[in-house]
Amino acid sequence: MGRRRELGSIASGIIGSFRSRNNDVDGYWGIGKLYLSVDHLQSKCVSIDLCSQQIAPYYPHFDHMTERYSKMFKRLLVKHSIPFEWISSAYVYVEFEVDYEDRHHNWRSALGNPCNLVCVVVDDNGKMICSSQTGHFIKRHFDFQS
Repeated sequence: MGRRRELGSIASGIIGSFRSRNNDVDGYWGIGKLYLSVDHLQSKCVSIDLCSQQIAPYYPHFDHMTERYSKMFKRLLVKHSIPFEWISSAYVYVEFEVDYEDRHHNWRSALGNPCNLVCVVVDDNGKMICSSQTGHFIKRHFDFQS
């Protein structure tokens, strides 16, 4: 049987994969497409429920991505021998257009615009496990039809 403290590693793995360039949506970087989908909204946030495969705000373009990360989360639980019953909720939050923090900038990379990525897992005891990363997304270079 797995240990609940391993949920932190799972959350970190989800965020690491989500932030990477391998997060592909229709041939484009997933974070860039997510930003484009909320660019016109006042709230520049996206929430993905890993348990129910729901995304808010909803755009059908992201159905495959939400399904992929939900399955990844469940696979990681199985790999770590953690029963799904131990999970009350699990979310990925992405917040765009956050304040720039110099300490998060890699001097060899393009600056882009900062965004915060957080994976929150709540177990059946009510304990909240969070993993977060600050990323950067490059300004729009394609059009997105919503």
